[in-house]
Amino acid sequence: MLLNTLHDELTGRGSGTEAERHERYKWLEQLRFTNPLADEGGPMAGIPYYQWCRLPQALVVAGQHTDLLVGTTSSQYLVFEGRHAAAFAAELDLQYDANNRIDRPGGLDELLDAYEEQEDGSWATLPNEPPAAPLAGWDDVYFRVRDLSDGRTIQSVTTIAYESSRFPGYTLLGTTFVGVGAIVHDDETAQYMQQIFADWAIQRECAATCPVSSTPWPHAPRQVPPAPFDFSRNLAYLDALLAAYGRAQAQAEIDGGDDAYWACAAASTAYQVFSLRYTAGLPLPDVEPALETAVAACETARAALAAAYDDDALPAFDFEQLTDYARTLQLLGAALLFGRHDLAARLAALQTAFDGEDAVYEALLSTIDPQRPAVDEWYFAEPYSALFECLDTDDAAQQLEHLRQYLASWHGALVREDWFNGHLRAHGLGGYYGLWAFEAAAAAKQLGLDRSALAHWVMPPAP
Repeated sequence: MLLNTLHDELTGRGSGTEAERHERYKWLEQLRFTNPLADEGGPMAGIPYYQWCRLPQALVVAGQHTDLLVGTTSSQYLVFEGRHAAAFAAELDLQYDANNRIDRPGGLDELLDAYEEQEDGSWATLPNEPPAAPLAGWDDVYFRVRDLSDGRTIQSVTTIAYESSRFPGYTLLGTTFVGVGAIVHDDETAQYMQQIFADWAIQRECAATCPVSSTPWPHAPRQVPPAPFDFSRNLAYLDALLAAYGRAQAQAEIDGGDDAYWACAAASTAYQVFSLRYTAGLPLPDVEPALETAVAACETARAALAAAYDDDALPAFDFEQLTDYARTLQLLGAALLFGRHDLAARLAALQTAFDGEDAVYEALLSTIDPQRPAVDEWYFAEPYSALFECLDTDDAAQQLEHLRQYLASWHGALVREDWFNGHLRAHGLGGYYGLWAFEAAAAAKQLGLDRSALAHWVMPPAP
């Protein structure tokens, strides 16, 4: 009986009563053992939980057997030999965590801390670390969240199937315990949680409408992820997602809901559509309209935010947040690179709250408006100091050297932003849309630098 209810809990089918969960926990306490495979240097050393249990009978999921369990008081995972996350996802109706929103066992930051990026875009282990796996630094999560909130607390349980380069050759499957992290119920938090759950549901529905492509991709990609990647399916998925967010925003306006949430989700997705079209190698005339759509989506999001907060001066992007700052420079750089000064001006109109406050932003905008103020301060030293130095000197050799430094440090400085590790997580639908320092290419164009001398995997090759 305990094995059956444990199987239901770990696969997300049910968790039983609090008394039943407590009984299972006491039973598992008696089954603990020391796993030598989890010792330093062992194949499971990358699994950061060391409370191991050997079950009296193997459990079966999607045809895979295991009697090994690992966990803490807050979560438990079955450990399977081999890579089965995608098969478990299909069996249990899980979706891919394309946006890094689900907590990993041990955390993604801990995973990435073990590695540093090389100039050629490869990864190497830091000193005193075990040897890197062939695809060092990747991880994949498939998940499903069940909302168990009531009128007093906000609760949920998350089922995940997890693979990682920290423990190559193994798959974790399990759930967080019901009630862990429960917070006192309030209307604002409850509404936000419902939007999150609705958002995940929309992503699932869009994914279900996009079958795997049966034909080879006809274009040469401008950037290639480190694993086989279905460009056709991912482009169809992002297009479907963008349309779905538009419908959700329109419905929220009718219902009096938070349309700003959906407008911001659409703006983020619109950039992804543009970036993936560019990455996939589509002809530039087929890419440029997506850039226009991305800028228009930012305008819509800003209007929705201004209405929600009753502040007409509210910017579309908050320069005090690194993710927002980086995305602003990417969009501005792309507009300048494509020669769309009209789009650059529209972006600038969204950010008047930050006029005269950031030297990098102002130096890029000076291309279209020589009257932009000259300032010598900027919001983030890493990696943007090198870009400022490039734009601030008249010596061509120094400009090239500063821009090389910027390209070399760009991803390493931004890797912890949730949308900057896509090239390491290109195994599932929606997880990758290309990583591009469009602002670096715009600077090179503005300064008349030789692009062939600036080859780097995050440097846009065209136009």
